[in-house]
This record gives sequence, C-alpha cells and structure tokens, in this order.
Amino acid sequence: MFYLSLAFIIGFMIIHIFTNYIKFLDRKPKNRLMSFVSGGSIAYVFLHLVPELTHYQEVAEEAHLPTWLENLDYVTYLATLAGIAFFYGISQLNDKSQERNKREKDLTRPSKPVFALDILSFSLYNVLIGYLLIDLSGDKLIDYFIYFIVFSFHFIANNRVLHLTHEELYTRIGRWTLALSVLAGWVLYNFTETTELNIAFFSAFLTGGVILNILNDELPVEKNSSYPSFVVGLVIITVLLQVIL
Repeated sequence: MFYLSLAFIIGFMIIHIFTNYIKFLDRKPKNRLMSFVSGGSIAYVFLHLVPELTHYQEVAEEAHLPTWLENLDYVTYLATLAGIAFFYGISQLNDKSQERNKREKDLTRPSKPVFALDILSFSLYNVLIGYLLIDLSGDKLIDYFIYFIVFSFHFIANNRVLHLTHEELYTRIGRWTLALSVLAGWVLYNFTETTELNIAFFSAFLTGGVILNILNDELPVEKNSSYPSFVVGLVIITVLLQVIL
C-alpha cells in the first residue's frame, strides 16, 4: 500500500494547489455541490470516525499514560473536544482580525500574523490527514477511494474559504504550504515509528477538527443550501460505508 497511498497523497497535493482555479465553484450550482459534500462528510464522520473513538479510548486505557491523563475520563473524547475548540478559536481570530482590518485599514482580509496562524493550524490538520491515510483506510482499495473523495471535497471547501479570507497570501504561500504538509504527514507515518496510541490521539483530535470545519465551512447558509443535495450526499456515503465496513 506504500505506492498506492503515495498516489492518493499526490492527488491531495494537486487539489490543494489548484483549488482556486476551479471556476465551477464561482458559479451558483456550488451551493448544491457544497450541500452534497457536507452530507457526505457528515456521514463519513459519524459512521466511520466517531465510532472509532470507542476503540481509541480502549487503547488509551491500556496504555501507560501520565498520571494526570489517567485520572481523566474519556480522554480520547476530550482530545476530540480539544480539536473542536482549537479550530473554533482559529476561526474566531480570523473573523475578529478581518473585522478590525476592515474597520481600521479598509482591508478585506485578516492581518498577516493571523494568516500565518491560520495556515499553520490547517497545516497541522493536513499533516494529520496525511499521517492517518493508511491507518484509517486499511487494506481495501475502496476504503482509500472513499477517504480520498471525502477529504478531497473537504479540502476544496476549506481551501475556498481560506482563499476568500486571505486572498493573494493564500495563493502565494498558503496553498503550497498545505500541499507540502499533507505530504509531510504521509512521510512521518511511513518513515518514523508509529504507535497505536499516537493513532488514537491524532485521530480523535482530527475528528474534532473535521466536525468543526464541516459545520463552519461546508454547510452553506440556510437560504443558499440544498436539502435534497445534502441528503443525496449523506445517503451515498452511508450506503458505501455500510457495504465496506
């Protein structure tokens, strides 16, 4: 699976680099597309990632953790909450910086330090997705395709938001950083020692980030959303997961 996983990682990198050139996303049908994507992403999270938290909790309970962690209940679920809180905090910093720049400097984007923090946070996000590709996909080719499809659309949604928020900074720096970060995660998995405990905490944290980013970036505003498209996306991924799991 070494070369297969590398091929999918290269696919992710291409998506990061060229998302802002997808002209279709500038047209009205993008709302139906994003509703479809959000439905599929939510199905993947709640039928594949969230159920794994039970297994990750068992892994954590059997491991020799620091005392302060052993005294905590549902430590991997807390890692998921940490992922939600972390990315929500970054989102809030972006919004407040953007509002301040618009009010004080007549700029439409956040400050450069906030851009750097935003890209670093999503680089971490991409490192985790690259790192967990093989472990979350297993040995079946169809699992890799589902992982690739779900996270490809997820990347497109996130990248469009980053491009609209940070404008030319994202084009010049951000997209290349994200492309390299997903490769960095894959390299870390394949060329460093990986433990089941690492997988448990990384997956739990990523699950929180995915949940927050789906709700924050992928679900269109109510008046522009398409409920039928949302349901179709949810049903398709649900059926695929029921067949392969």
